[in-house]
Amino acid sequence: MDLSPDFIKIYNQAAAAELGELTEICGAGYRKSLEFLIKDYLIHLEPEKEAEIKSKLLGPCISGITDHDIKTCAQRATWLGNDETHYIRKWEDKDLNDLKILIDLTVNWITNKLLMERYVTEMQRR
Repeated sequence: MDLSPDFIKIYNQAAAAELGELTEICGAGYRKSLEFLIKDYLIHLEPEKEAEIKSKLLGPCISGITDHDIKTCAQRATWLGNDETHYIRKWEDKDLNDLKILIDLTVNWITNKLLMERYVTEMQRR
């Protein structure tokens, strides 16, 4: 994804940790990758707010997303990602696979929005 090379790098490192059976730390990496994805997406939408977006916590960044599908998936991914870093889990019936699915859904919704944006821009009515 051209939008966020850091997301890809961090996500791949988390996946490598998971493959190495470092299951107690890879969740934190997936959560970090999500933060980079969301912030890079918001910076894409509003480049003039880059410094503000970078300094915000992830929750308020997600709250500012207007697309319902992106916001909904990213919120839930954040909840599960936070469970991977805290002592007590809030979502005991969810696991690392659910976190990865929600991140994948978030990526897919963002990709669809960016592709739509591109074609709307490139293909004005003639």
